[in-house]
Parts: sequence; C-alpha cells; structure tokens
Amino acid sequence: MRDFGLFLLLSYITGNPLLALIILAVAYGIIDRFYIGLLPDILKPVKRNRQIRNYLAQLSRNPADADSAMKAGILLFEKKSYRKALELLQTAEAKIKDSARLYQYLGMTEMELENGEKGRDFLNRALELDRKTGYGLPYVYLMNYEMNAPDPDENRLNELRERLESFSNVENFYRMGRIYKKRGDKKEAAQMFRLALRDYSYCPRRLRKMHRRWALLSRLALLGLR
Repeated sequence: MRDFGLFLLLSYITGNPLLALIILAVAYGIIDRFYIGLLPDILKPVKRNRQIRNYLAQLSRNPADADSAMKAGILLFEKKSYRKALELLQTAEAKIKDSARLYQYLGMTEMELENGEKGRDFLNRALELDRKTGYGLPYVYLMNYEMNAPDPDENRLNELRERLESFSNVENFYRMGRIYKKRGDKKEAAQMFRLALRDYSYCPRRLRKMHRRWALLSRLALLGLR
C-alpha cells in the first residue's frame, strides 16, 4: 500500500504515471544496489565484456601474455562461454604452472563441457595446491561429478561434503541444494538450503549484502519443497 501511495503521489507530481513508474524503479534499483543486494547488477555484463575485450587486445599485442589469457578465460567462464574459455585457459596453462585458480577454472570448464574426468583431475590438482581455492566451489563440482558416476563412492562423497561444509559459503550451499533438488533428493536439498540460511544468519552485518540474494533464493527453494 505504501508503494502504491508513493506511486500515486509521484504520478500527481509529474503528471505522468509512466514517468512515476520509471522514477520508482530507478529509486528501488539504487537502494538495492547500495543497501540490499537482491537484484542482479545490470551493469556487470557490460563491465565484464569490456574487460574481456581489453584482455584479448593485450593478448593480441603479446601472445605470450598468459595472465591476460587466464583472466579472459575466467571472465568467459562466468559468461558461460565455456568453449572460448577453455581455449584461453589452455593457452595460459602452457605457461603458468602450479596455479590453483587456473586449475580450478580449467576443471570447472571441463565439467561444464561434460569432460568429467579431465575436470575432476584439474580440480583435484587445484585443491592439492590450495584447499581454500574457490572458497569451496570445487567441492560442489566434485560432488556433482561423483553423484553422477555409475557407482558413486559414498566415502568419497562424505569426505567432499565435510570439506564443503567447512566453508561458510551461502552461495555454494544454495548451489549444492539445487543439485540435490534436480536429482529428486528433497531431503538433502532441504538440508543444504537450511545450511545456507544458517550461515547467512551468522554473517557479519558488513557481509550480509553479498550473501542476501542466495539466502533469499534458498528460502524460496525451501518453500518450493513443501
């Protein structure tokens, strides 16, 4: 009702209901951007594309620039352009050795392209170098791979789950809950969504905006399981 009243007031002031809607949308967008964090950043894809172009331009000038190849590959992974990402990450791998972050993204990209064994090996190498790389995200991919194996190793799954749960990462618990839900395992899905909400409740106030979207999605997902 308050929002509707504000809309009526703005419509009266501007004399244009469409303009009033635009003003409200912009105002809520700004408030969300700085204080709430539920809406996606509509400028993020634009910034990411600009960064990719810059890194590719650097790589064109200097084909030996492995750092630019890796950074462009990671951004293309985030854009879900997995084949292009893999090509650049492989270019970087030829020159960069023992980089947990590079192996993490190589592993996740291979898995997204359904090259499971290659992806598993890269992720395991990444975790050998740095258990904390990706803040637990590699364990989400490895658990999904193991659960889809013809004969899943329950001991390995339990080990991966323990390691995943050692990270207080709301987004990763939500991701894992989605995987369980897709498999039809509502009990485990609900458990992961509850873990996401639990960890969100422990978040310091300054970090809550970063995790709020995943907490809300977890709460909605729990309601959908009932």
